[in-house]
Amino acid sequence: MKPFQKYLNNSPFLNELLETYLELRRHLQDLGFSESELDNPPQYTFKMMSLQEKFQNQFNSLTRFIIDYGFDVTKEEVQDYIMPLLLKINELTPLRDGDTERRDKGDEDS
Repeated sequence: MKPFQKYLNNSPFLNELLETYLELRRHLQDLGFSESELDNPPQYTFKMMSLQEKFQNQFNSLTRFIIDYGFDVTKEEVQDYIMPLLLKINELTPLRDGDTERRDKGDEDS
C-alpha cells in the first residue's frame, strides 16, 4: 500500500467523498435509473446535479490536499485508488437493469 493510500484510509476526506457518492447512487435508485441511462439521463433533478457537483468538488479538493500535503502522486493515481471503492458502492446500490423487460405485466391473477 502506498503512503497516500494509507493516509486516505484514515482521512475524513475520503469518507465524505464516499458518503456523497452513496447518497447520489441512492437518489438515482429512487428515480428508477438504469446503468445505461447514466450516460444520457432521461431527467435531471436539482439534488442529482448538486450531489454530482459536490462529489466533483470533494474529489478535486481531496486530490489537491494530498498533493499539497507532499505526497508524490498524480490525480490519476488517486482516481485509480478510489475507483474500486466507488465500484463497490455500485454493487451495494444497484440501479435498475434497463436491458430487461418485465415478464409479469401485472394483469394476471397469481
